[in-house]
Amino acid sequence: MNKKGKISVTTENIFPIIRQWLYSSQDIFLREIVSNGVDAITKRQHLANIGQIDEFDNPRIDIVLDQKNQTLTVSDNGIGMTAEEVDNYINEIAYSGLVDFVEKYQKEGDPKSQIIGHFGLGFYSAFMVADKVEIQTKSCFTDQPAVHWQSEEGIEFEMTQGQRDESGTDIIMHLTEDAAKQYTEFELRSIIRKYCQFMQYPIYFNVLREQDEADKTEKAESQTEKAADELKETETEQKTEKPINNPNPLWNKRPAQVEKQEYKDFYYEVFPDGKEPLFWVHLNLDYPFRVKGILYFPKLDLQYERLEGRIKVFYNQVYVADNIPEIIPEFLFLLRGCIDCPDLPLNVSRSFLQDDQYVRKLSAHIVKKVSDRLLEVYRKETDQYKEWWQYLQLFVKYGMMSDQKFSERVHDIALLKDVSGEYTSLKDIAEGNIYYTPGENELSAYTAMAQQQGKTVYVLDQEIDLQWMSYLEFNSQGKIKFVRVDAESETEQPDEKAEKIGEEQKTVLADLLKTLGADQYEVKYQASGSDSLPLLIRESEEFRRINDLLDQVKRSGDQQMLESMEQMLQKDENKLSLIVNTDQPLMERLETLNQDEATNLIDYFLKLAKLGQDSLKGAEFIKFLELSAKYAFESTERDKN
Repeated sequence: MNKKGKISVTTENIFPIIRQWLYSSQDIFLREIVSNGVDAITKRQHLANIGQIDEFDNPRIDIVLDQKNQTLTVSDNGIGMTAEEVDNYINEIAYSGLVDFVEKYQKEGDPKSQIIGHFGLGFYSAFMVADKVEIQTKSCFTDQPAVHWQSEEGIEFEMTQGQRDESGTDIIMHLTEDAAKQYTEFELRSIIRKYCQFMQYPIYFNVLREQDEADKTEKAESQTEKAADELKETETEQKTEKPINNPNPLWNKRPAQVEKQEYKDFYYEVFPDGKEPLFWVHLNLDYPFRVKGILYFPKLDLQYERLEGRIKVFYNQVYVADNIPEIIPEFLFLLRGCIDCPDLPLNVSRSFLQDDQYVRKLSAHIVKKVSDRLLEVYRKETDQYKEWWQYLQLFVKYGMMSDQKFSERVHDIALLKDVSGEYTSLKDIAEGNIYYTPGENELSAYTAMAQQQGKTVYVLDQEIDLQWMSYLEFNSQGKIKFVRVDAESETEQPDEKAEKIGEEQKTVLADLLKTLGADQYEVKYQASGSDSLPLLIRESEEFRRINDLLDQVKRSGDQQMLESMEQMLQKDENKLSLIVNTDQPLMERLETLNQDEATNLIDYFLKLAKLGQDSLKGAEFIKFLELSAKYAFESTERDKN
């Protein structure tokens, strides 16, 4: 059997899909309905510009919540529709009026670039919150009568002559019981701010309030007769003096036309957190991409901050989503701002992107503009850049590890701060070991020792630094190596004093350590300086990194990763080194003491070494204080004698 035909789709089957699955959030219905109004006004303005209709100079969209009748109405004074157009664009699902409009008028202008809707489905999102929807519309062509359309559940409809006198359209949504409870005045204001904050035309939001007559009478009686009369005549509608949105976002201006304070004011408008941005990059491109926007570099005063809602993506000034990873690489989420891309290849729900190649190129271009701005600030305001580094470092380091091209561009302006507060760029650091401490006030004894040896010690105290160091080492192909100041050195020179220490002395020390339960150390003898501690504890840099990473995993709560790392550590024994400083007369001193005195002395210096390494805790710390008091008292007694 051979047969050809068209697949039939009934509204009973398609509407549950539209209502439940087409859009990621029910709140989007308002964006879709208002966007249709914006398109209608854009079309009317285009027709006026080419002389097809009379000009009009007061484009606006009104949103009215009627609490008593449980309706939400969205009105525009745009192009309106004839009965034939209602039949074509409303009664036929997914038939977009944009296609017809552009084909009809494309020779006389190009309105397409400013029109939002393309799929002809946005109107039906109203049925996500309404069980009945009405349309009152009148075409801007004056010889056409107004049209009234209504439908319950979006399955059957009725069209009659309408009552609207002026050009435009009213969409009246009779809210379901659940929607009427959910969409309060506060909730609607929040949705309008989120989705319609920068739509192209003024949006006015009003509320018709439901008032109990008894309350109204009681209030009237409490006023003077004149005031009572005025109160009775007062309508319950609350007029909004100014638009609820900003039709002219700052990103539409050319950068040369914008003052510094304007950038800050716009930041506070979009992100009212009270924090002042450091600086910003203003995107205003027509080639190779049409993209506008402003990205701000905020003060990142936390190691990890919430990334939600940082970069808002718009499509012809209509909000699409926050932090679209296909456009904005994840590391850029640490910035804040808005990007408007009128050529985004969105799918039908305006939630996902379709053209991967275009989006990848756009994303790479945005990353380049951000890195260019960082380079510009470093070049023109180097001292200021260094002051800002405490806020920028998380972004730069994360970006370097996330995007190789970004890393190559900003590598030379990534900074390291030493313990004296001076900054050095990676460009100015020679090959070899880079010594660091995990905090300005940590490992002080080891830091001082390194400085005495002429080494510069840098402060790497951020959570991200552990991964960043490994990244830089790998990327340098072995040319640089980060070494914590208390790590065991692989390049120590032979020590003549160590060679003179006999096996008997070494055995005495080994026995004392065994008595103290500290025989896990690998004992080494090195000249560490007369100002350094008699005993030092060192650990290989590799195991230090693993242990630090293990601590991070524990804090993250990733149990699977934690178990995997612990198993790895069990296979590879971490041998700590106990360095005996041959520049101190410790070994000679032991020969003059009895067993108990020698044990206490080694115990004291061992705990002092742990204190210098910030690892002396609990009972060991108390024991250390007791020994310190004992030796201080004995020293005082000797001074008296």
